[in-house]
Amino acid sequence: MNNPFLKAAFFDIDGTLVPYDTRHISQADCNAIEALSQQGTRIFIVTGRHICDIDNIPFPVNGAVCGNGAFTYVVNDGCAHFFERDRFVLIDEHPIPKQQAMKIAQIIAGNQIPSGVITHTRTLFGNLTQNVLEFIRRVNMPTPKEDDIIKAAINERIHSFCPFVSPEEEETLFKDVLQGLNTSRWCEEFCDINVKGLDKVLGIKKILGTYHISPAEIIAFGDGFNDIAMLKFAGLGIAMGTAADEVKSAADYITASACDSGVSKWLSPLYIASSHANVAG
Repeated sequence: MNNPFLKAAFFDIDGTLVPYDTRHISQADCNAIEALSQQGTRIFIVTGRHICDIDNIPFPVNGAVCGNGAFTYVVNDGCAHFFERDRFVLIDEHPIPKQQAMKIAQIIAGNQIPSGVITHTRTLFGNLTQNVLEFIRRVNMPTPKEDDIIKAAINERIHSFCPFVSPEEEETLFKDVLQGLNTSRWCEEFCDINVKGLDKVLGIKKILGTYHISPAEIIAFGDGFNDIAMLKFAGLGIAMGTAADEVKSAADYITASACDSGVSKWLSPLYIASSHANVAG
């Protein structure tokens, strides 16, 4: 495999690198990404997770976009594993304004809504239920730390709320407090509430500016609705086989599922040659 035009590669985690059933990246995908890195392509993770919740990436990376663009990190001196947190340098962040964070926290608390909260230092949960705990285990998140959401909104910078509500409940409960904010989903169980205009592309642009790389020189892999902008932005956008039709239509190509090592299958020369017939739009 020889792709000198690929100066950077961006990978979503859940449903892209990590299948929901096995919860582990395949060795084939790890090998393909490490080979890409050895050829000189910079490797980045792009996720809705907080950086402190990334514990299932076994290979070193050059940086990460976390919280759907709320935080952007680079490793200034090469690559680092995520357990080497002190080597990741925060180069951009976008907290929710304090007053709005308080209003959202009060709605969540007043309605006893199970919710995750991403602050500048951690992820916490409030009003946990058994169903939410099962979902967290299913996506291989670390054991959640339960805390007072209102207290967190008072004392910390909040970058994202993740209330477990349906789209209908989202519209009913939060429509009056979302001025200047945005909601998105990568699954049906919950929505992400962030600063308006915040998405994975915002962090990717920051990284590209840092390394003087153009969008035409990058590849991105994703499967969720919060990956659509990233797939459209990248010179090569690759959707996973399990992605919804709307996500696939945003991509240039479609690969196999995470369960079937879709990343490595697309990166292999034979799969690249045969996949040109699978243009998604």
